[in-house]
Amino acid sequence: MNITFNLPFVIVIMRQAFLDLPIELEEAALVDGASYFGAFSQIALRLAGPAMAATLLIIIAFSWNEFLFALSLGTLKAKTIPVVMAGASDTRGVQFWFVAVRTLIAITPPTVLALLAQRYIVRGLTFGAVKG
Repeated sequence: MNITFNLPFVIVIMRQAFLDLPIELEEAALVDGASYFGAFSQIALRLAGPAMAATLLIIIAFSWNEFLFALSLGTLKAKTIPVVMAGASDTRGVQFWFVAVRTLIAITPPTVLALLAQRYIVRGLTFGAVKG
């Protein structure tokens, strides 16, 4: 279900990333004897790598924070972190220390992942922003 709603976002970002690539590089590869698939895989995919990495990180964040579909369609064994965090109330009310621990567990992996891939995020999202 997450793929259904995240796929249009991926298509929009990656389409723009591939449109911003200079066509002359692929044409030069074709002149040098590369096939269409070779030019795509050796030139276009490598140049669109930062955009793919940024898109991957954004989609991981969207899937990580999914609540509605995980609550309504998920099973007991397949829960996302927000669903687990929402179950922090019991007969004594909301246990804020449980919510705080679950929140810390929820924000740690995306934060570490974003810090490790920070240069790809900036380069991927600003790939075609400056012309000249």
